Amino acid sequence: MTTTERLPLTRERIIEAAVAFADEHGIDDLSMRKLGAELGVEAMSLYNHVDNKDDIYDGMINYVFESIEMPSEGVDWRTGIRDICASAMEILWTHSWAVITLMQRGNFGPSALSFMNEVVGRLRNAGLNDEDIHHGWQMLASHTMGYASQAATNPGVMEQKLSNLQAMMAENEERYPHVAALGPLLSECQWDREYMFGLEIILDGLEARLN
Repeated sequence: MTTTERLPLTRERIIEAAVAFADEHGIDDLSMRKLGAELGVEAMSLYNHVDNKDDIYDGMINYVFESIEMPSEGVDWRTGIRDICASAMEILWTHSWAVITLMQRGNFGPSALSFMNEVVGRLRNAGLNDEDIHHGWQMLASHTMGYASQAATNPGVMEQKLSNLQAMMAENEERYPHVAALGPLLSECQWDREYMFGLEIILDGLEARLN
């Protein structure tokens, strides 16, 4: 392909470009004009492949959930769910805008539903009853979305909050001795480790329901 040749414009290219733009600049800054510029076309050309900006948002969410790796069928239910959730968290941290966009739009799309179906299916194959499966899914989804939402905030916000908390504890150690005792650990808080710790507790609880 020569330097003057251009790849044909497709829906897939538009969605991929939109995801890359949101990763770098944030989704609030995304516009049809800017997206067209990224692809080297006029904004109106995009409408030959997507309906509108909302259609692009839905495609972006679908792209993100499609990127989550699914474990093989041969692993046990607990390992499978742990691997799915770990992959989901890694993807959602990479695309920190995705959770907020999903919550705002409420349009899950086919790959988000496939993700849900995979988790629910593994809980069912483990032997849990429907009520426990429902609660288990809600706990896993809330835990994952909650931590992903924290990652979506300004990267320095949580660190600043911890720093402020430590400063308060230094001045009020006698009044809040138990919180003050956690001071060193708070400064070393690692969200990926905290997420996996909570995930294991949820899996422990689900396994206990089986027994």
